[in-house]
This record gives sequence, structure tokens and C-alpha cells, in this order.
Amino acid sequence: MEQKTCDYSYLPCQFCVGKNHCRQCGEDIRRALLGLSGVAAVEMDVPARRLTLTLDGADFDDVADAADALGVFL
Repeated sequence: MEQKTCDYSYLPCQFCVGKNHCRQCGEDIRRALLGLSGVAAVEMDVPARRLTLTLDGADFDDVADAADALGVFL
């Protein structure tokens, strides 16, 4: 297994006026990425803008593309 940690520059809820959806957005993205084949674990640290992936056969570029499609720009 391979672990990758990367900072992201944008999250879909970034412009939420109340800033109280961040936890939910992070969890939704975590679940979506965890559902990809070859992704063993996903951690979203929204305040730090950090995404940690544990890959078990998935190609990082493919997972990064999926994250981009979800609105998380790595």
C-alpha cells in the first residue's frame, strides 16, 4: 500500500457563508473517493486543506482526476 498526502487549493463548500458545511462536504468527498477501486483509506483535514490517501492498487493520477471532478483541486 502507498500513502499520499497532498494539499488542495479548493473545496466545493469554500464559499459557504456560514462555513458550517465544511465537515459535511469533507465527509461526502471522503466517501466518494473511498468508493473508488484500489483506494483503501481517505482522510480529509478540511481546516488544514489536506487530503491523505492510502492506495491499494489505485493509480494516484486517476484518484486525483476523480477528486478534481468532485471539486477538490489538488
